Amino acid sequence: MAALCLFFKAYGLSLPNQDIKPLAIGDKVPEIVFAKILNGAKQPISLSSLKGKAVILDFWATWCSSCISAFPKMYGYQKEYAKNLQVILVGDAETDSEEDLTSFLAKRVGSKDEIVLPVASHDKLTTALFPHRAFPHYVWIGADRRVKAITSSSMVSKQNLENFIAGRDIYVKTKEY
Repeated sequence: MAALCLFFKAYGLSLPNQDIKPLAIGDKVPEIVFAKILNGAKQPISLSSLKGKAVILDFWATWCSSCISAFPKMYGYQKEYAKNLQVILVGDAETDSEEDLTSFLAKRVGSKDEIVLPVASHDKLTTALFPHRAFPHYVWIGADRRVKAITSSSMVSKQNLENFIAGRDIYVKTKEY
């Protein structure tokens, strides 16, 4: 049974009747493995493989124009702070299937709108840990693997990112679901 639990945990799945409590600011984030990366190298990404980096999980949907319009800005931050930051786009909208996400990405390959940030598909663990009803939804995870902020897109700024990456406190408005 222990091996089965580890398998489910490693792949971001939950066992029936297993209570996963949403995380709050300051909580330690468990190991998360994004097994389904739909673009780029398409290799799994785990939080442990990003040791020493701050992470922003950007929850989005294919129909969310404000989500999509923020991708170039997020990619710019990713390039500028590549040594200390990893942005992961998490497509978990109930209305978007994995096929919808894959098609959305494929239509942009080779164009100026190509999405090069890693896109994780329907990760059940992150959806349970960071519930949300509206997009975009950003979860800021510090290099110490603690939740530092949960915000809307308006809180993502160069100054806030620099403080976040440096491990300093960031004073941002918390997004409620």
